[in-house]
Amino acid sequence: MKDGAPKRIKNLGLAAIAGQAGCATLIIVFAALFIGLWFDSQFGLRGPCTFGMLIFSIPFSLFVMLKIAISAIERIQPQPVRTRPESLFEEE
Repeated sequence: MKDGAPKRIKNLGLAAIAGQAGCATLIIVFAALFIGLWFDSQFGLRGPCTFGMLIFSIPFSLFVMLKIAISAIERIQPQPVRTRPESLFEEE
C-alpha cells in the first residue's frame, strides 16, 4: 500500500459522511411529520400542528445538514502534490 492510502481511505469515508447529510434532512422532516400528526390527534385538530412542525423543520434540517457536511469537509486532509523528478523533463 502506498503511504497516502490510509489518508485517502479516511478522506473518502469523510466524503461519504458529508454526502449522507441529506439523509438527516429526511429523518428530521419525517419526524416532524409524525410528531405533528400526533399533536393534531391529541388536540383534535386537522392539520395546523402538522403544517407548523413541517414549516419549522425545514430551517432546522438545513442547519443540521450543513453542520454535518461542513464538519466532515473540514476534517478532509488534502493529498500531497506529486512532483516528477527533474531528470524526466531534461532533454538529452
